[in-house]
Amino acid sequence: MSKFVLYSMAGVGGAAGIGGGIYLLHENSKASKPEKRTIKSKLIKAGFKVLDTSDSQHWTTLKNEYNKVKQESTKAFETHTQDINEEKLKSLCQSYLEKDEEDLSYGKVKRWCMVPVTVSNHLESIGRKALSTANSGDTDKSHWETLATKYDNSSDKIASLDNLGSGQKWEALRNKCKDLGDKKNYEDEFDANLSASVTWCSISA
Repeated sequence: MSKFVLYSMAGVGGAAGIGGGIYLLHENSKASKPEKRTIKSKLIKAGFKVLDTSDSQHWTTLKNEYNKVKQESTKAFETHTQDINEEKLKSLCQSYLEKDEEDLSYGKVKRWCMVPVTVSNHLESIGRKALSTANSGDTDKSHWETLATKYDNSSDKIASLDNLGSGQKWEALRNKCKDLGDKKNYEDEFDANLSASVTWCSISA
């Protein structure tokens, strides 16, 4: 075989090798590109579900609640003088969901763009089991008694509940937890109620 043929084959092989190397480098660079961390991804990791645009019932509920606070800059995405409709709220959500996870609008997105959920139901999404708050019966009584025993001496108490009184302390705690557990994520104090419920109204699932 002539030197020309050998050099030609080597050239082809070398080119193929270089080309393959470039391809692999390109693929690796794509694979190593960090995933954009958005408010949406952060909320999903926190156990919330993004509200589907076709869920008209929930959008109507959220729109009505949003319009109640539309002039409060700490609660609304933008302050409005006129009521907004569902399509406007969906558009706002679409935009804010893609903001960086550290953006200050995180709480607003959780409030207006997620599937509505109560504190009690959300506990399941974060690995907790809400204790029964049924007014009658002794369901979960032993767990309530254990928590009630710790409560009065704790420095980490539920807001507006300094002590459990002199009666059946476990029942007083259970009644308060029912109020906390009914709070929805589009209502004020959801985060505070969730935090308190993790400590005083639930156990590990």
